[in-house]
Amino acid sequence: MAAMPFVQDVKHVARSLDLVLKATTPGTVTPQHLAENGLPEPGATQAWTFLRDIGFLDADGTPTERWIAYRDADDPKDVLRVVLDDIYAPLVELVEDGSPSDADLEPVVESGDEPGAAAQVVATFRSLCERAGIGHAAPVVATRPRRDVLHDVSDLLQRSVNEFEQARQCLAHDLTRPAHVAAWNSFVALAFAHFADDDFAVLRGSRRRASWTLDELMRAIHGAELVRLLVKHELVPADDQPVLDDLLRQRNDCAHPMPVVPDRAETAAYLSAILSLSSELTAAATSATGAPGPDGTSADR
Repeated sequence: MAAMPFVQDVKHVARSLDLVLKATTPGTVTPQHLAENGLPEPGATQAWTFLRDIGFLDADGTPTERWIAYRDADDPKDVLRVVLDDIYAPLVELVEDGSPSDADLEPVVESGDEPGAAAQVVATFRSLCERAGIGHAAPVVATRPRRDVLHDVSDLLQRSVNEFEQARQCLAHDLTRPAHVAAWNSFVALAFAHFADDDFAVLRGSRRRASWTLDELMRAIHGAELVRLLVKHELVPADDQPVLDDLLRQRNDCAHPMPVVPDRAETAAYLSAILSLSSELTAAATSATGAPGPDGTSADR
């Protein structure tokens, strides 16, 4: 496991995240941009590295989907909880099991060889937990009748079929950008259907989400979080995560106002890849619904 990210001055955690929420998002984020927005050196460079290491920036400083999701979220705490689960999982487990001291947390920190880094990782982790509202609330439990959940599953499976058919119709008329978006939407609906156990408890994840409707959950859970959950719960093999990440990237390129126009062959390949992953997802799902994926035929006809 890679070393867990940390900042030397824990105040930079809140300052960095506030900047994501409040400052203009440039095409490329640099330490100079952070300094100009209230993080003087050496804090700016440390904050840049921290934002990169928690997945808000790529190696070149380009804001990632996680940056955008945090900036635009109705409740940014949900995005931070994903960060904590992804990067600080051993510490999260200890916090969820009780009220560990710093001395309890430091031995499980992955901090590399830097002297004193374990204490700084723990301080950074605690700051993120506070920001994310991590507490010791009881697990979220299902409250709706099973028939209501089954109705949602039926609706999701129908959405999956309808979206994929729309993708095919778009492809037939050379509307390649909406074809990508509709095909991805088909996969998302199918994925949600396979998370239906215990009233979508895996997707709720926090007490705030406990009372949300299915549509509210679907709006809140962005693509990267859904992919992570599919892999974490072994509905999609870990080896397929790069494929899903790339399909999500292509979908985002086509959904955003960018000059990306895939040709017909590329779009047909995209639909075929979605079909293949949908079939794998249905085969791997532990909560069998007895329903097929969106379709079983060739994407281009």
